[in-house]
Amino acid sequence: MRKIPQRFTRNKAVVRALQRETIEKHFPAERLGSLRYFGLPSSSLGDVTQWRDLFTEFVAVERGDEGKEWELQHDLVLEAYRAGLIEKVKLLRGDIDSVIRTGKDPLRRRLKFPFDVVSLDYSGGLFYRDSKGELGRLKAISALFERQAPCKRGYVFLISCNLDGIDQGEVRRTVANLKTELARYGQEGSDVLDAYLKAEREECRLKVYVPIYVNKEAAKSHFNCETGKVIIYEGNRKVRMMAFRFRLMFDEGTESLREPRERWSQILNQPFLEIREGECVETTLDLPKLRPPSQRSAEED
Repeated sequence: MRKIPQRFTRNKAVVRALQRETIEKHFPAERLGSLRYFGLPSSSLGDVTQWRDLFTEFVAVERGDEGKEWELQHDLVLEAYRAGLIEKVKLLRGDIDSVIRTGKDPLRRRLKFPFDVVSLDYSGGLFYRDSKGELGRLKAISALFERQAPCKRGYVFLISCNLDGIDQGEVRRTVANLKTELARYGQEGSDVLDAYLKAEREECRLKVYVPIYVNKEAAKSHFNCETGKVIIYEGNRKVRMMAFRFRLMFDEGTESLREPRERWSQILNQPFLEIREGECVETTLDLPKLRPPSQRSAEED
């Protein structure tokens, strides 16, 4: 029998613990234990086993490696059996972005929305372009918000990704455009955003880009967004990783499309959580904070 490899580090275990904190913060105690999960667990089911007491159902998508897709799909089911979770785990096959957009997998197994927690662990990065040249993963995130919206329920949205294939034009344009958006609200942020654009580490710009994208797309489906501190860490084989945590709350107060309610200054001024050798510390990566307009005016006077 082929042994399922355990490919994750102590750092990843800490990430899962922080993600669990977000789940427990979002839902009342009486809901914990009866939640529904949808996402991309590994074939070793690391997050599923660590969160098993919070959920009644795990809907897991596994594409597998090209030409031998069945191997990882088989491993996932086998690990669910070994862990005593076979009754809770439902496997869908294929590409998760396609599954989200179409609402079903290639075997026509359908997704039953809404889910309480959606976890997209994109080990290959966020900026994958599909056969049409579109940023398929970002499009799938937008489609997810649309599919979650009709039931008008809040949920937790988790994204993990590495730094592969970043679309520099897309990311830098969004960070640069934020200068104009801040100015509309009477806040001058050119010096701060220039520091983000000049920063050596890509994590700095993604810290801004991903929450802004999620906020704006979620708002189109009437969700308010609360962004947790962005997590940065080294994954397997020393690959640099990021993990984003969002609490999405449905806003029943308006029928029209609106702007996000989360303040951009909150996203910019939050420190990172950096996990090193299984220990979590706060860091700014030497990025400046955005000062309130009143503070700036007082200093200039």
